[in-house]
Amino acid sequence: MIKKIEMEDVATSIKGYLATNIELLKLEGTERASVIGSGVLAAIILGIFGFLTLFFLSLGSCFYISSLIGDNYSGFGIMAGFYLLITLILLVRRKKVIASLRDKIISKVLSA
Repeated sequence: MIKKIEMEDVATSIKGYLATNIELLKLEGTERASVIGSGVLAAIILGIFGFLTLFFLSLGSCFYISSLIGDNYSGFGIMAGFYLLITLILLVRRKKVIASLRDKIISKVLSA
């Protein structure tokens, strides 16, 4: 009789322990997802505003360069060449850039 009661207590304790661990895993997963989700949303919003800022600065630069040269289209061609140069540099170094971004994402996910 004593062994049966002890076994039932052990079984009840194990069930309680497992239920608590499952609940803890759910809460940790929810916290991690919310931290990552809010970080992604903030990055998207910053990216949009950063893009708009760069876009309007580029337009302003195009018009300014065009007015310096005295031609309506030259400034746009020069800025296009500048962005083409940046694109080529990124293409050459893409493996290093991708590896760096991947490492940052992994460290962010694991530290969240």
